Amino acid sequence: TGGSRHTGLAAPPHRNIHWADTSASVNQDALEAVYAEIRGAIEQFNGKIKGKLGFFDTDVTTPISFENINELEKIIPYGGGGTDFTVVFHYIKSNMKHDLPSVIIIFTDGYGLFPEEADILDIPVLWLIDNEDVNPPFGKVARLRKAQQ
Repeated sequence: TGGSRHTGLAAPPHRNIHWADTSASVNQDALEAVYAEIRGAIEQFNGKIKGKLGFFDTDVTTPISFENINELEKIIPYGGGGTDFTVVFHYIKSNMKHDLPSVIIIFTDGYGLFPEEADILDIPVLWLIDNEDVNPPFGKVARLRKAQQ
């Protein structure tokens, strides 16, 4: 029977993975903007966006799954060192090779060591950068506006 009711069971799971830069150059306002952007996406799609959120500086945290805003807001940032984007892609290659994300979204100020494009495993990358100064060598870039004081 071909009704129009959508149960979500036949649809592939959303495999968005968000990584937030928690290096020393990223302040609390920038981290709050990360959560605001993800909350906005969840609200825009009526709560149907699921994903994982992890943090990185020169190391990564294990990404934590979220299915709604309440779960998202329970995820605590961790970090404070330098910035090395290669650790994100090494983590994915080592720990997610059998369930690769459909997109990688990286919130950052962009100041750090970028991997070679060959290391991104043909996964689309969206860089959400809070300045106009940094241009990553691959992927798409969106500029986040800093909150006005």
